[in-house]
Amino acid sequence: MKIIFRHVEIFKAVMVTGTVTGAALALETSQPTVSRELSRFEDIIGMRLFERSKGRLKPTAQGMALHSEILKTYEGLSRINAAALSIRLGLREKINIISLPVFSQTVLPASLARFLQHYPDINLSLSTHDSPDIESLLASQVYDIGLIEGMKAPLGTSIEHLMDVDEVCILPTGHPLSAHTVIDPRALSNYPFVHLAPSDPYRHHLDGLFAKLGVSRTSIIEVDNAAAICQMVLSGIGVSIINPLVAKTYLSQGLVIRPLSVSVPFSISLVRPLQPGASLIVDHLADCIRTTSIELRALE
Repeated sequence: MKIIFRHVEIFKAVMVTGTVTGAALALETSQPTVSRELSRFEDIIGMRLFERSKGRLKPTAQGMALHSEILKTYEGLSRINAAALSIRLGLREKINIISLPVFSQTVLPASLARFLQHYPDINLSLSTHDSPDIESLLASQVYDIGLIEGMKAPLGTSIEHLMDVDEVCILPTGHPLSAHTVIDPRALSNYPFVHLAPSDPYRHHLDGLFAKLGVSRTSIIEVDNAAAICQMVLSGIGVSIINPLVAKTYLSQGLVIRPLSVSVPFSISLVRPLQPGASLIVDHLADCIRTTSIELRALE
């Protein structure tokens, strides 16, 4: 005859309560059942686990040793239960985030801080990529959440529009145009202009705007991200038009920000792969990003 879990359960209950009556109450069964199964358990393992005296049971040395091993098993079961819960919630997975550099400096810091208040032990990985590289990476499904500019879903993804902000003109301290409260893009034609690379979709949009307005820029300096644009403008190299999220982070360094006379929308979207299964933990991170987006929109 083999040991069954019920035998172990009864033995543990008797050890905890000290009596057959207490064990029967704890297990919601009868005293005769507890007595019978406890004796059967002793017969199976070939050891006396208790000394019986006047209705009370005193554990033998062998019984104490066996109980110690059983407690270790129960601790292991508890760990398995905790692990199963963590896996179900997604706590053991590593969340991979892909983003344009602009969002790693603006939307994501507050979002991740909010998220980590609830899940301080989660593993996070954030990698930033410029367009068009980010679109191909998102299509490869090797991530959990992506943040992009625009509202066109890369292949194999779902997209959720988060917010729109209007692009702003940025100028160095003391620039002649800083006297204007609103900047007409045509006024920028006489100044060197700092742009993103020609492959960037945002660059295409601005090129189209200047062409439509008949603006011919005197010179163009190209860099690979909005933060570099701000540094170039702060150094007096030129002027530019960028999203206000990054621009505002440089106000304390003296960057001058002015609204444009025309609307140049900058859309922010959350992207998720279609293939991987749903994860509660990734859903929560998405909620944190949505909340941060609402807060940023309220500041505009």
